[in-house]
Amino acid sequence: MGPSFAFMGVFMVLFFVVFAVVLGTIVLAVVKSVRQSARNQASPEVSAVAAIVDKRIETSGGGESTVTQRHYISFEQPGGERFELEVPAGEYGLLVVGDRGTVTMKGTQYRGFAREIMR
Repeated sequence: MGPSFAFMGVFMVLFFVVFAVVLGTIVLAVVKSVRQSARNQASPEVSAVAAIVDKRIETSGGGESTVTQRHYISFEQPGGERFELEVPAGEYGLLVVGDRGTVTMKGTQYRGFAREIMR
């Protein structure tokens, strides 16, 4: 048993450690997503009067992988409480900072925004 056998043993241990960490991270992300989805489904649908105060896009991926974008809108209620919701890309472009209206949500899930018509 020479040095090459010892190297293979160390390599195998490192391989399995890295594999376990990657697999654990994926499983944890799936469990977290399923938990949040279950909480959203159990939550009542609520509406709140709010104004749009900010917008942002979170981009991930690129290079050899697919680019993914998530769109977020920050809302502020009349009492000053702020919250942020992920919105579909199609609605993101239609919502403008300064818009006022009623946002509907179920847990952390965005359901819609009814703009207040100013006259």
